[in-house]
Amino acid sequence: MLRISLAVAALLLFFTATFSATAAQRTFVSTSGNDANTASNCSNTAPCRGFTAALTVTDSGGEIVVLSSGGYGPVTIDKSVSIIAPEGIYAGVSVFSGHGVYIATPGVKVVLRGLTIKRLAGTGSGVMMVFGDSLSVQHCTISDFSSGYGLYVGTPAKVNVLDSLLEGNSTGADFVDGPTALVSRSRFIDNVTDGLTASASGSGVVTRIEVSHSEASGNAGAGFYAVASGSGRTEINIKDAIASRSTFGAYAFSSTGVVTASVSNSLISGNTSRGLVSNGSGAKLVASGNKVTHNGTGLYQYDSAVFESTGDNTVRDNTSATLGTITSLGNM
Repeated sequence: MLRISLAVAALLLFFTATFSATAAQRTFVSTSGNDANTASNCSNTAPCRGFTAALTVTDSGGEIVVLSSGGYGPVTIDKSVSIIAPEGIYAGVSVFSGHGVYIATPGVKVVLRGLTIKRLAGTGSGVMMVFGDSLSVQHCTISDFSSGYGLYVGTPAKVNVLDSLLEGNSTGADFVDGPTALVSRSRFIDNVTDGLTASASGSGVVTRIEVSHSEASGNAGAGFYAVASGSGRTEINIKDAIASRSTFGAYAFSSTGVVTASVSNSLISGNTSRGLVSNGSGAKLVASGNKVTHNGTGLYQYDSAVFESTGDNTVRDNTSATLGTITSLGNM
């Protein structure tokens, strides 16, 4: 009996030690850290050097906290986690190949806060999520992924993009086939194609995007672009925003799917081709309370699309005010 009790006690001690050495609710990284400190769970007093090492000893649902300014390397996230750089600390992710942050595990919930993700060489994207339950990008800068996306979400996840800058990427942010996203106080600047795109393809697929207090300027394509195909449905609502200095300000397009777009209380200015566009038999755009000025064409409807304008839009000083059929709704 004593032998059995001692054996059980030893076994319990083994499992307790193993658990405590391999998982922590909160781990830490520092420029003075060492990845060998996974042996002590990348603690506050013995931090790890990079995100990848710290992630291996962080509990699912836990946090990785940055203690000092520096670079911490790309990371593939395979569990629910928050990576947090407190205000005043620079946490860089320099990318020479592949993606800065890659998320491809079903069900995970990820928070990225205070990161600066920058491409230095190679191809890839800043943040790429192809599976997962939710993603929150807060106070992040993602730049120079000129052959990829700043942010790509290609799964029906809940997404928040808050107080972030996406600049100099091929596309600033791309939401594909099912995400529901809130974008607030963020900027999509000088991207190679579009600032923000939302798309859906296939029957039953719905992508929903809410944009507020954000700016899409200087993009070679559209500031905001919504498209649907193959019976997919894309819904985008843009309010209190700026769409300027691009080829198109906001563009809704669909011929085989359904796109419903609303643009309200926003400045649409200085776009070289069109300010607001509704194009294709499946597209509908409703404009209300906007200032549409200094564009090539202010309001543009084409190819059986629906373009509805309330009576409180200010459309002035464009090369041409409107082209196509603009349906007046009056003040609402």
